Formats: sequence, C-alpha cells, structure tokens
Amino acid sequence: MLRPLISPNNTINANPGTNSIVITDYADNLKRLGKIIAALDAPAVSEMEVLPVKYAVASDIAAMVNRLMEPTTSGAGIDPGRVSVLVDSRTNSLILRAPSAARANLAKSLIAKLDQPTSQPGNVHVVYLRNADAIKLAQTLRAVVSSDASAQNASPTSTNGTPTNPGGPTGSSGLQVPPPSAPQQTNLPSGGAAGFIQADVATNALIITASEPVYRNLRTVIDQLDARRAQVYVESLIVEVTSDRAAEFGVQWAGLSGDRNSDYRIGAATGFSTGGNNLITQAAKRVGGGSPDAPSNGINIGIFRQINGQLGLGALAHALETDGNANILSMPNLITLDNEEAKIIVGQNVPFVTGQFTTGSSGGSASINPFQTIERKDVGLSLRVRPQVSEGGSVKMAIYQETSSVRPTTNASDIITDKRSIETNVLVDDGQIIVLGGLIDDTGNDSVEKVPGLGDMPLIGNLFKYQKRGRTKRNLMVFLRPTVIRSNEQSVNLSSNRYDYIRNTQIGSQPEQTLLMPNLGSAVMPRMENGKLIESNLYNKPDAKNAVAAPPTTPPSTP
Repeated sequence: MLRPLISPNNTINANPGTNSIVITDYADNLKRLGKIIAALDAPAVSEMEVLPVKYAVASDIAAMVNRLMEPTTSGAGIDPGRVSVLVDSRTNSLILRAPSAARANLAKSLIAKLDQPTSQPGNVHVVYLRNADAIKLAQTLRAVVSSDASAQNASPTSTNGTPTNPGGPTGSSGLQVPPPSAPQQTNLPSGGAAGFIQADVATNALIITASEPVYRNLRTVIDQLDARRAQVYVESLIVEVTSDRAAEFGVQWAGLSGDRNSDYRIGAATGFSTGGNNLITQAAKRVGGGSPDAPSNGINIGIFRQINGQLGLGALAHALETDGNANILSMPNLITLDNEEAKIIVGQNVPFVTGQFTTGSSGGSASINPFQTIERKDVGLSLRVRPQVSEGGSVKMAIYQETSSVRPTTNASDIITDKRSIETNVLVDDGQIIVLGGLIDDTGNDSVEKVPGLGDMPLIGNLFKYQKRGRTKRNLMVFLRPTVIRSNEQSVNLSSNRYDYIRNTQIGSQPEQTLLMPNLGSAVMPRMENGKLIESNLYNKPDAKNAVAAPPTTPPSTP
C-alpha cells in the first residue's frame, strides 16, 4: 500500500522478524508516511453483537447480508476483511461479527433496512425447498400445527363449562388458538388461525397462510428439516470358494461257460450301481461286434476271452478321479439417501410351472387342450438396504441380501433353485468393513459296494468291490462396507473413481489391430475431469489408447 507513495529512487522493505517496515526517503515524506501507518495500524474490532429481528425471518436476512457483504479480493491479494452473520433460530436473532466498526455499522444499517414489515396485503407466504419433499414436509407441518392447537384448546374450564380464557390464548410456540365458538378441524389442512399449509409439486414449494409470528415459527422448523441429507454408498462383497474332489475304483467280473452249441451254459457277472453298472455290457458289445455305448468316464481296462464270437471269461477295472475348484466374487454396489430404502437386482426372470390343466372331452370325440400356469420369479443376486446415519458417524443398516441360481435341468416343471439369503440389522462405523455372515461347509462321503463274502477277503476282496470317495469344501462369506457422503465433493470423487474404473476397463478390452483385421473402433465412455465430461466422441479411434486430451481452453480473464 505504501510503495506507490515512495520516491522512485528510494526503497521500502518489510522485516518479518520484528514486524517492522524500513523506509528510505526524505524527512517530510517520512512524517507523512508515519501518520498513514499510525492510522492503518489499528486493532481490529472483533466483538460480536446480537441483533434481534422483529419482522423478517433471520435466516433469510443472514443469507442476503452474507452475500452482499462478501469482500472482493483486490489485485494485490489483500483481503479487507469479512463480515460474518450467523442465525439463532430460537430467538430469531442475528449474530454479527465484523473486522472493523465501519463494516459493522454498514452491516447493521443493511439489516435494519431489510427488517421491515411486509407491504404486501394478506398473509400468504411461499417457501421454496432445496432438499426436502414438499408433500411430505407439508404433512409433517400440518400434524405439528394440529397437535399444538389441540393441546392448547384443552385448557381448564370453569364450573359452568366455559373456558377460563375465551379470548384465545397464544401458546409458547406462538401458534394462536381460535376461540371456542369456532369448531376445531384438526384433520383438515387448515388449522383456523394457525394457518393453511399446502404443497406445490411443480416447484417443490410450500404455500403457507399464517400471521407473521406463526410464519416465523414454521419457518424455523422448515429450515431445520430442509437440510441436506447425507447419502450412503454401500459396497457388498460376496465371496464363495468351492473345492470338489472325488475318486472311484472298482473291478467287475463276467464269465460264461460253454459255447453257442451247448445245451446248458452257466454264467456269472458282478455289477455295481455306484459308478460302473454297465461296463461289462459295454465291453460285451464291443467284443461281440454290437453297437457300443458311450464309454464311461475314467480309464477302463479289461481282459476277456472270446468263444465263437461271444464273450467268455472277462474282468474289467474302472478308475476315475475328479478335482474341481470354483471362485466366485460378486460386488453389488448402490447409493441411497439417509433413511431411504434402496434395492438392486442382477439376475434373470425365470418361469416356474405352478399348475397343469387339460380341457376337453375324455371320450376322444372332442379335442383336448392342455395348458399350464406359469409364475415368474427373479433369480440372481439382490441387495436391499436401508441405512440410517447417526450423529457420531456410525451407520445403522437393515439389510436383506440374497443369492440364488437355477440348477441345470431339462425339465421345466421341476426347476430347482439354490438360494442363500441374509436378513439382519447391523451397526458399523463409516468406511469400515463388517462381515454379515457366511457358510463354512466341509462334506465328505465314502461308499463301498461289494460282493458278499468275496469282498470281505483281505487283498483279494478289492477285486470284488466298487469304492467311491468324495469331499466338498465350501467357503461362503458376505462382507459390507458403507461410506457416508456428506458433501458434493465426496460424491464427485466417488463417481469419478467408478467412472474411470469402467472407462479403463473398456479401453483395456479393445481389440488390437492385426495385419489381417483392422481396428474398426468401438464404444468408449468419454473422459471426465472434475465431474465434467470433456469429450463428446463416444467411439474409440485406433490411436485412442495413446492419445492425450488437450487441456480445456478458457477465455482470458478481463481486468
């Protein structure tokens, strides 16, 4: 500030260590600069004042004064000070804090000019809502007005049945009670002198017909209920790891004496239902030249004797071992408002046969018309959650999670579904992971089929057995992590993170250009920066992977 007042050949410097200014100039100019410095180096006035508002609503005046008194930053980056105006809704007052007495007087004069009685005839007020729903809020305010008016109307009466205060008292909340001659209609939107409250759906506004004191009380309630509600981003992780192992081993025998010209023939064979009941039959068809069936799984080794084209004495060994693993990870995500239920379903709508009927004559003369009744159900992955955010940062959630699948079958009337569901209420801190539940299952089975007597013999008995063993291990766990979103910046960062993840996945799955197959391009989401799309082309070009987006051009700022 002082540099333009110094002669061009002289200097002025600041010493931060001692918070002092060193000036080299003529004596007359130094005296003049000393007076200026003494006037500027005055303590700031930071005392707070409470200003009651008589006619207007304190929240409306505070928003307007803060907007009008907002300081403008000069080119040198000097802030002349900011006037802060806060609201006390209980007393309908303003709390003023200013950096100097001049700016405090300016703010007080502006508040005094705005705090004037309305010049419009009537007592109709329109309140535009920013976050709440006008229909629901109107119902709440009607209930508050009706209950307050009913409580005040039940005042003590004298012995002759007349109220002690027939003039219509005014309660502590400021709601005026109509005189006893007027009938009370608490179930109607209008509450007599308490006012009329109606919602306008098109503009999401409230139309209130009430006196100034009643309107100020209602406006205080509206400002508290019309606050920005928090949102909750819920991530659910469903992890299932399954391991199946099985082994089979068995030996079958078959024998037949004589030949086709013998009058009597004696035959014997061993067969087991566990896993190889038709092995001997298949081998007989192959040896005899018949049409063979499909071979069984595993390895089949046999020794046979053929007599005149027929199967004589033979033995067949069957061995099979299976090993299967499955790793399934599902991550259903959703976002919802505080204390609002949200639901996501990812799956199929499967038809289930619920009944079969046949119409027509049973004599055969008339045609028979069979038909079926079908009911469709959603099969897949579903998540339903209702979060409730507390003041301490924890989240209470009512959760229902279901995972269902259809077993492979060819018969539409006997569809079998596998279902896993969890329904619970949990309490978890913001951003923490909690386990909802799961299943740890380890199942083993061991079955043996043998020939009585021969199968019990040591060592040799294994030639007259069919053994099968299996083991199934299943680990299923469901985890959940809620994240509370309280500001627009958090919402933009979360959306940008998920958006970039999907876009990078699209770019990584693009087909590569080869010598014979050119890259024709495919759909790719446009780039996003700071929550705004900076590209309009939705199709990937051949060089889109290596392209670098140019920075957005902005017009030069005018002085």
